[in-house]
Amino acid sequence: MKNLSTLLLSAVALVTTLTFTGCNSCTHFMKDLESDFSELERDITVLNAITGDTVFTYSGPCYISENSTSGDVTLIFKRNGVSKKADFIGEHIIFIAQEK
Repeated sequence: MKNLSTLLLSAVALVTTLTFTGCNSCTHFMKDLESDFSELERDITVLNAITGDTVFTYSGPCYISENSTSGDVTLIFKRNGVSKKADFIGEHIIFIAQEK
């Protein structure tokens, strides 16, 4: 019983230390976790990589699908209270997401 409580206390101390140290990997982990469970405020801009023209802009709370890759980005957002989904597919897009 004493070994179990010592192990539990050590685990809690380790998690607390990692959470509050501000290391980059911990910060990224916490941001990923936050993004998985809530919408993050972002400014989204999608550009045509060839012409440089702006194809799409959005500012507000949104999700970037976890299945997105460098050539296929799915954005889920709300406009006027209605959920929308935008897929940007292809090599010729530049997808810029800036957190607020």
